[in-house]
Amino acid sequence: MRPSRVLTSNRSAFFARHAGCLLLMPLVSLFLSGCASSTRTGLAPANVHDTLKVLAEKHHVCAVAVAVIKNRQLDSIDSATGCLPAYTPDADSVFQAASLSKPVFAYAVLKLVEQGRLALDAPVVKYLPQGYRHQFDPSKAEPSALVTDPRLQAITVRMVLNHTSGLPNWASGTLNVDSAPGIKWNYSGEGYVLLQRAVEAVASQPLDQFMTSQVFKPLDMNDSDYVRNERIEKHLLPGTKANGAPRATLDLKSPNAAFSLHTSAADYGKFIVKVLNDDDVMKQITASPATVDPKLGLGWGLGWGIEHGPDDDYIWQWGNNTGYRAFAIASVRTGDGFVMLTNSENGLELAQPLAQKILPGEHKLFQSSILGVDVINFFCNTVRVCL
Repeated sequence: MRPSRVLTSNRSAFFARHAGCLLLMPLVSLFLSGCASSTRTGLAPANVHDTLKVLAEKHHVCAVAVAVIKNRQLDSIDSATGCLPAYTPDADSVFQAASLSKPVFAYAVLKLVEQGRLALDAPVVKYLPQGYRHQFDPSKAEPSALVTDPRLQAITVRMVLNHTSGLPNWASGTLNVDSAPGIKWNYSGEGYVLLQRAVEAVASQPLDQFMTSQVFKPLDMNDSDYVRNERIEKHLLPGTKANGAPRATLDLKSPNAAFSLHTSAADYGKFIVKVLNDDDVMKQITASPATVDPKLGLGWGLGWGIEHGPDDDYIWQWGNNTGYRAFAIASVRTGDGFVMLTNSENGLELAQPLAQKILPGEHKLFQSSILGVDVINFFCNTVRVCL
């Protein structure tokens, strides 16, 4: 079943440096109302199914789809809608995955490392003999400028994947290295774009074509792409504000490794299953993560955040694009986890309660300042000023 959409998609481009920003945290929505409905594929426990329906209504999330993984296998897919006019998301509904793009790209990079085509500790610019041109707006081809900061030469593939490159998250003008590469953790979308150019040079293909041939086709991810093309457009749910109103979203027609993945819950669930069942990749992801917050047991591996618990470690990533929020987490030990995709700027408010249902226990990542307060959503949900 394909999604039936009531609201039309808004194709207005939005400045892409806001994609993947660190203004995230589940908030308590006040005075929200809506009418929830849900669909279900597979044999998800009733509590997951029912919880999703209740949460979508409570937090006014217009469309949410969740794929649940049990014991390293795709177990079920659930979806729900919590606003009017109603959306009818299903297993094939497509969302912008925002920064959930990064783990998929990182997986492809690790496969290139396995093949000997990239080296984790080689400078990224080794693969860019003509130098690196930084795009002032990642959603457009021009203008751009050659990066001349000499510290760029010290940034390795590994540093990009674990966010220790020293590059900023986004830079709208001249790109400079903010801190010495390899010293401290600093979340960076710019680093992933730098590495994207190296991958494209090595593969002699644009990112979207490379990812389709190396990841999406082999994993039967038929509703996934790094560009917003006609095939994706047919099943893409439009993004919404926290109050359910349509949001002018990023028109992602140029591939960007950091934030332009379009995918379904079913497809991303397949990807997580592949990662969890690949012992070599899991060892690479989780070995010697960069330190993020030792008090909360948080680090960052190659492409994924790492939450260290008393009895288990978890890989995780969140996503924040204009009009969309996403979250994924999985247990290293048990192979249980889930991915949640939403077309709502309230979407991350569902992540923690879903984690408690699917992966019971304390998850200190939700206390992290990484998931900071989303000020725009706060005003929309409390004083009804929705920018």
